[in-house]
Amino acid sequence: MKTKIFAVIAFMMLGLSLNANAQRLSYPRFHMGIRGGGTVNVDTDRGEPGVFPTIGIGMDFRLAPIPLYLETGAFYMNKMVDLGSNHDKDYDDTYNDHYIYAPLLASYHIYLSDKFCLQPFAGVTLGYLTESEMFEAAARVGIGMNFGRLYSNVGLDVSLTKHEWEDSGSYYTPAQYVTLFWTIGVNWAGSR
Repeated sequence: MKTKIFAVIAFMMLGLSLNANAQRLSYPRFHMGIRGGGTVNVDTDRGEPGVFPTIGIGMDFRLAPIPLYLETGAFYMNKMVDLGSNHDKDYDDTYNDHYIYAPLLASYHIYLSDKFCLQPFAGVTLGYLTESEMFEAAARVGIGMNFGRLYSNVGLDVSLTKHEWEDSGSYYTPAQYVTLFWTIGVNWAGSR
C-alpha cells in the first residue's frame, strides 16, 4: 500500500515538473523562517488525544532546476498522551513526551502565481523524546502553502518507533504515536 502511494506521488511530481519547466519561472533557491502552531497526538494503545503547541525554524533548499526542494529545520513538539482511566484528582495521568526533532522532507513547489505556491511534502522526522529517553523516527506527509513571505502547512506524522510506558507500576502495551500538526509562520530569508 505504501509503495503504491509513493508511486502515485512520484508520478504526480513528474507530471508537474514537466508543466513547470514549460512555464520557465525563476524558482527561489532557499527559504528560511519561523513556524508556530499546534498538534493533536494519540498513541495506538490508549487512543486519547493530547493537544499542545509546536514551534521551530524551517528551511528548504532547491535540489534541481525544477522546483523540487529538501525541507529541514529544528522543531519542538510535545507528543502528549492522556493515559486516562485514573480519575484520582491528586494524580497527573498525562504523559508529556517532549520531542526535539529535524524533518527531512522532499517537497515540490507548485507555483499558481508569482506569490502563491502549494507545497506537497513527504519524508521522515528524526529526533529525541525526553520523557521516553529514546530516539524517534516518524513518517511525515502533508501540504504547505506559501503566499509571499507567509507560510502555513498541515500534515500527519506516524511513528516508526514503538514506545513502552510504565505508570505507577502498570505497564502499557508498546504503542506508536500518530500526530496531526498545523503551523503558520513567516519566511525571513529567500524570495517569494
